[in-house]
Amino acid sequence: MEKNSYDFELGKIKELIKERGAKRVGLQLPEGIKTVATDIAAEISKETGAEVIISGNSCYGACDIDEKLMRNVDMLFHFGHTDTFSFYKRKPVLKENYQKKVVFVELRSGVDVKPVVEKAVAEIKGDTVGLVATVQHVHALKEAKILLARFGKKAIIGKSRLKYDGQVLGCEFSSAMGTCEEILFVSSGGFHPAGIALYVGKRVIAADPFTMQIGVYEADELRKKRYLVIARALDAKSVAIIVGMKTGQFELSKAIALKRKTVEKGLKAYLITMNEITEDNLLAFNVDAFVNTACPRLVEDFTHFKKPVLSIKEFEVVLGEVRWEDCFVLP
Repeated sequence: MEKNSYDFELGKIKELIKERGAKRVGLQLPEGIKTVATDIAAEISKETGAEVIISGNSCYGACDIDEKLMRNVDMLFHFGHTDTFSFYKRKPVLKENYQKKVVFVELRSGVDVKPVVEKAVAEIKGDTVGLVATVQHVHALKEAKILLARFGKKAIIGKSRLKYDGQVLGCEFSSAMGTCEEILFVSSGGFHPAGIALYVGKRVIAADPFTMQIGVYEADELRKKRYLVIARALDAKSVAIIVGMKTGQFELSKAIALKRKTVEKGLKAYLITMNEITEDNLLAFNVDAFVNTACPRLVEDFTHFKKPVLSIKEFEVVLGEVRWEDCFVLP
């Protein structure tokens, strides 16, 4: 995607740097837009004289602030997400200087969503549809709602526990929890619509404004894939419980409690800390299955792993504490 596809708010960023007298600033960008990171850094440095440091680490969401970089700069600009994670059961992402040092840049997109929404109408089966988006396109949902009405479709923009109504995260779908049987997701990528279908249990039509591609995600099909992974873990005798070391995903107390419960059920259990959960990192450990206590949405990325990787709820099915049909519940 081109740099001009999004509003990077560079004018605002440069003004903030000057106002606060920041001498060293950090930039944290999602994977899809890191290609423009050097251009942004060069412009900021030229206009403000500040030393700019780009985070090369992964960035999974608002919960995933580069804390080490934050501690070594005067300001950290985090692109692509809203400051919404403190609403959650977890504690705020950072405690020290978080409010002052971290600035969220939402990356609103200026692309016209109407053409892809019009194209998506053919896939909507009912007369009523829920309407959601990531923060990049959430401002365009009212426009999409008006367009859908012209085709006889009533669109509902659901209330959200996030910053904006209709907004979704990879692990927060409250705006999609209404009475509609179908959801129209207006944004790029398959991560969010797959999560909505899997955890909300609704058919999702994904409309990408950039590529004009339409995808359909069926809840039953996605859940069958996860059921197969759970089934592979039923005979496990030993389990490694992964503790994510990213600040907003650190759940050590929960992992320890799960380990105790696992041992009580007669299984061997071990705690393993990781920043990045990859198959290469898991292969070294001699266990039958893994349980991920970090981002609950990550397990869908691990379906192809040789050994099963389960969410906490899925593993509780293995332990006999949760019914199969009740395991798709986000914490």
